[in-house]
Order: sequence, then structure tokens, then C-alpha cells
Amino acid sequence: MADENTQIEAKNQEVAYQTPPYKPTHILSPEFQGTSNYEMGIIDMVKEKTVLLEALRRDPQANPADIRQAEEDLKTLDYLYENFHIGMNVFRTAKGGRDKIRE
Repeated sequence: MADENTQIEAKNQEVAYQTPPYKPTHILSPEFQGTSNYEMGIIDMVKEKTVLLEALRRDPQANPADIRQAEEDLKTLDYLYENFHIGMNVFRTAKGGRDKIRE
């Protein structure tokens, strides 16, 4: 019985994302590729920081503090993008989510 309970608890603790992938059908501004300008801005900033970090790593005169700061900036941008993307995915894919309640 105790073994069965621990199996049930372990199964309940497993994270299962059920949000379907975002596939836009009506794109208003093609330059944003179906995403928001916030997401595109974050992507652009990540590209810039990645180029800066690579340049700093190649430079033997680079300050280690600058390299650490660039790495932290990249992590922060990644967290911002992921947080926004997860939050928006719920709204983007929620169309018709309450239809089952009305039936």
C-alpha cells in the first residue's frame, strides 16, 4: 500500500505540459513572424549579446568581469523570453477553451 502511494505521488509530481504549439494562421505583420514585437526585440538583443560575448571570449585582454556580465545578461534575456513565451502561449492557444463548459 505504501509503495503504491509513493508511485501515485511520484506520478502526480511529474510535470506534463499540455499547451499545444503556437502555429499562427492570421499574421498581421510578416516581419514579426506571428510573434510579438517584444519577442522579436528580445531575440535581437540575444543575438547582439551573443556576438559581444564571443568577441569578449576571443579577446585575450578582455576583463573577466565583462565576460561574466555578458553571460548573466544572456541568462536574463533567456529567462525574460521564456517567461513571456510560456505566459503568452496560454492566451494564444486558449481559443475555444471554455466551449466544453457550455455544452
